[in-house]
Amino acid sequence: MMEWGIAINLRESVGEVVEKAVLAERGGIDTIWLTDYPAVRLSPLLASAVAQNTKRCRIGVGLLSPLIYSTSQIVRYMRTLIELYGNRFDLLLGPGDKTKLKNIGVDYGDITSLVQRMKTMASEIHQELSEYSECRIFFAAQGSKMLRASTCVDGVLLNYADLDMIQWAITNIHDRMKGFRVGIFPPALISSSTKCDNDISIRTSAAVVALGMNTSLLNHFGLTKYVEPAKLALKREGKLSPIVTDLIEQKILDRFCISGPSEKLCEYLSQLEELGVDIIVFGPPQGATYSGVECINHARIQCI
Repeated sequence: MMEWGIAINLRESVGEVVEKAVLAERGGIDTIWLTDYPAVRLSPLLASAVAQNTKRCRIGVGLLSPLIYSTSQIVRYMRTLIELYGNRFDLLLGPGDKTKLKNIGVDYGDITSLVQRMKTMASEIHQELSEYSECRIFFAAQGSKMLRASTCVDGVLLNYADLDMIQWAITNIHDRMKGFRVGIFPPALISSSTKCDNDISIRTSAAVVALGMNTSLLNHFGLTKYVEPAKLALKREGKLSPIVTDLIEQKILDRFCISGPSEKLCEYLSQLEELGVDIIVFGPPQGATYSGVECINHARIQCI
């Protein structure tokens, strides 16, 4: 059976984050993910608060970027959580969105060595946490190089939703270790709409994924001509404004997010399972509201 997760936004108060996590656990969600917003608050601290108020669910920390936090910091965070609250924590590693990192003064550095640096740091963290057998470490990946690098840990989470892209990604993951898990972690908004265009937050989240996709992958899927104008506008604007987002056609944004009614979701999940996907995590903005969490709880009942 496919594992269900939901990302709880961290821009709300600690109390709201905890209440939504409790609501998701009651609804049978397997993993609560706490995505890191370093300029706002640290996700491992929120993970502690969630752990104190939940019992069964797993708790995912990240995406944590080793470009922001040292490997020793990340290991200390996870060790502390596990030793205090039990071995029910997972970790997602990846470089993070280039534009968002730039906003807090962090640079990718030498792009040609980025994948190897990420793989080296992920391997070190994986080794340091190997004593905690149930702590799963995931790699965030899009392109072929990152996908191949992900096999040094326990699984990969893809941030796009298009079935063709997911199938391509799975075929590019070679030499997996036993128990390696493949999941997706795209922007999500399950509602009455069949597209992303009813909410600026899902459009923005989908645009972040599209704009962060590397050139070779955009070329492979014939998306360069649709995304390049927005990339150029992003450089001019210096931020992801509606001017930038509006330059990407809706049909393109729809390939980078999950949206629509739960009936459509059930069919989509069946297709994912046929491709060999083990995990689905509903990314922001789904977990931004209580109603969004409740919607996933109800969808889970309908789809399992």
